[in-house]
Amino acid sequence: MKPHTGLPFSEYSTPSLPQKFRLYALALVKVPFYRYGEVGNLLYAVGKNILDGVVLYAMFSMAEQEIVKAAAILGVVVKYAYPGITIVSANLTSGFIDRLEFLGEAGRQIQGLVRAYVGIGTGQTLGGLFLLSCYPPVFKALFFGSQLPTDVLRNIIVGLYFLHHLCDGSAQILEGRCWFKVIEIKLRTGEILKLSHNFWVIYALSQNLQLLLGQLFLWSSLALTIHLSPELTHPVLIGALSFGFLSVAMAKYLLPVAYKLGLCS
Repeated sequence: MKPHTGLPFSEYSTPSLPQKFRLYALALVKVPFYRYGEVGNLLYAVGKNILDGVVLYAMFSMAEQEIVKAAAILGVVVKYAYPGITIVSANLTSGFIDRLEFLGEAGRQIQGLVRAYVGIGTGQTLGGLFLLSCYPPVFKALFFGSQLPTDVLRNIIVGLYFLHHLCDGSAQILEGRCWFKVIEIKLRTGEILKLSHNFWVIYALSQNLQLLLGQLFLWSSLALTIHLSPELTHPVLIGALSFGFLSVAMAKYLLPVAYKLGLCS
């Protein structure tokens, strides 16, 4: 499918920042598929960064104090294992998208993308659950009562953190490709010329909003955790963790549920 054309290049002018926000709002209002998917994106950005801000500081602090060498191993896991996860996930996802495009008809492609979103939601929910399990009070409740040796506890927390990256990272890669395909169908080659002519403007603004929103909640939750530590069972921190996890767990199911209910087509 090709994007709408017809306007001479000389007649196109880059929208100002207020115009970009109006285009973004227009896409949210006029394209239900985009609206539910984008709300899910924003909800995930908030929830995931709250989890990162609260869990990571507390987890690395516990690893340094109580589980010898675990913090260093966690860093190695992220640095060297994640690229491998990315390579495998990107390869599989690319093949999936190619098979979808082979179907040709946009409606059949959308059905396949919606089904993929169920898998994405499951992967990100599991990733959030594994990360939540690394939070010191949760980790201690799950494993310290069993009187396991320190070496075993170290391996468990490293394994949980690896599983978090495996599930969440793979789901994010699949989601990135699927979401781009969704908005390509619904915005870039959609019926509203004003949106299709400004597709990349809307896409870039969306990415920047998610980035800024994520950073805001990451640093806010990190500052909150530092302020309240070592009282990691403080109701405010538990509330933040609960909100973050529920946001991550719900975010990518919004689009499939809306599609199932006929709220978008």
